[in-house]
Amino acid sequence: MLRDDRLTTKRIMRPLEYNKIITELAEWISGLKERRPSAGRRMLVESMTADTDEVADGLQRDVMERVSREIVLDADEGIDYKALADGVQPLLPVELKSPAAGEDEACQQLNDALERLQELLLGIAGELVRHRKDEAYVKLYEREQRTFTRNHGVSRARLEYEEWKEKECLGSPSMEDLEAYRADMLLAMFDAGVFEEKVAGMSSNRRINGEVDFDGLIERHRIAPEDLYKYYRCLRSVCDFEKGMLVVNAKKVGTHFNAFRKEKGAKQRRTAFFKCMQKVEFAQQDMQALRERPGVCQAALPDSRRGILEALAELVGYGEWMAPASDERIMEMLQNALGVGIYELTGEDAEMSETLWSMLEATGKLRVAWQNLIGYFAEKRFFNPTLGSPALNEMFFGNKELYQNIDKGRPGYKHKSKKWTQVLPLLDRFVPKKDRQNDNARDR
Repeated sequence: MLRDDRLTTKRIMRPLEYNKIITELAEWISGLKERRPSAGRRMLVESMTADTDEVADGLQRDVMERVSREIVLDADEGIDYKALADGVQPLLPVELKSPAAGEDEACQQLNDALERLQELLLGIAGELVRHRKDEAYVKLYEREQRTFTRNHGVSRARLEYEEWKEKECLGSPSMEDLEAYRADMLLAMFDAGVFEEKVAGMSSNRRINGEVDFDGLIERHRIAPEDLYKYYRCLRSVCDFEKGMLVVNAKKVGTHFNAFRKEKGAKQRRTAFFKCMQKVEFAQQDMQALRERPGVCQAALPDSRRGILEALAELVGYGEWMAPASDERIMEMLQNALGVGIYELTGEDAEMSETLWSMLEATGKLRVAWQNLIGYFAEKRFFNPTLGSPALNEMFFGNKELYQNIDKGRPGYKHKSKKWTQVLPLLDRFVPKKDRQNDNARDR
C-alpha cells in the first residue's frame, strides 16, 4: 500500500479527507484475506497497521479532542463516523491464507489497530449527538456570530439598513415603517430557507398574534402564505419576545445550528439568519428610540394638557379591563391618538387628534368625553359583556349620573355627535387589537 502524504503532515485535515483515507484503507485491508503468500506480505500488513494507527492518531488529534471540548459544526462534514465504524467490523478479524512465521502476530497488531479505530469512530459519533450544557450552545452561537462579524456581515447589514432609511424614509422612518421593515426582514430570512426543514415536518399553522404583523408583505415573498406562521413559530422557538422586541436566545439558536448542521446549505442559512436578525436589531433600536418619544412630547405640552393626561391615566386605572385591553395598552392608545405617543401624526390624523383634544379641553366636558370612550371600549368588548352602561358608569365614577353618554359613544349609536364621529377612525387605528382567531381548519 502506498503511504498517503496527508497522514505524515501535522496540518489539521478536513473530515472529508479522513473519509477518503479510511475508505481506501478499508479496501486495501479487505483484500488481504485473498492475497497469496509472498515475501512482502508481512511488511504489507505492518504497513497497513502503521497507516491505521496514524489515521487513528490524526482523528484523535484533529477531531476527537475538538468535539470533546466544544461543538464543532463541520466535524462531520462529508463523513459519517458511525457508517465508517460499521464498515470496519467486516474486516475483523484480519486473517491470512497459510500464514508464515510472524504473520499471525502482524495480523493481531492490525486487528488491535482496527479495533482502536472502530472505537474512536464510534466515540466521535457519540460526541456529535451528545446533548451539551447550555454554555456550550451559547459559545457556539457567539463563535458563529464572531465569524459573521469578521466577514464584515454586520457592516454590510448596517449599510443596507441605512440605505433603506434614506431611500424609503428620507432618513426618518416612522414606527409603521420600522415595523414593516422588521417583518420584511423576517420574511427574507424565511425565503432563504432558515427553518425550512422544521417547517416541512409541521402540521400546525396556529398563529402567534399581537407580535409581528405580516399583513400586506407576504405577497412579495416566495414562502407559501399557509406556511407563514409555521416559520414564525420556528423563529419564536429560538427568539424571545420582550416589550415588543424580538430578542435572540443564544442557547436556543446555538442548539438549532448544531441540530441542523448537516442539512443542505446549513452554512448559508446560518449567515442568512445573522444578516436578517442584524437588520431586525437595527430597526428595533430605532423603534426603541421612538418609544422614548412620549416622554419628550409630553414634556413639551402646556400644563393644562399634561393635567388632562394625568386625569386620563387615573380614569384608566379604574377600569376592569378584558384582553386585549389593559391599563398600559389603553393609556398607550390614548397617548398615540393625542399625538404624544410613539407615532408622529400628520395630515388627517393630526387634525383628528386636535379634535379629540378639543373634546377633552372643553370646559366641564372631560367626564363626557371619557364616558364616550367607555362606550367605544364597551363595544370593543373590553369589559365584562354583562355590564350595562349604568354599571360601567359606576365602575369609573361611583355613580350612574349621565350614564347615557356611554351609549352615545358606542360606534353603533345612530345619533353620535359630529366631533365624536370624526375621531373614531383615529381611535380605530390605535385601539388594542384582539388576537385574530383562526376561522378554519387550515389555520389550526
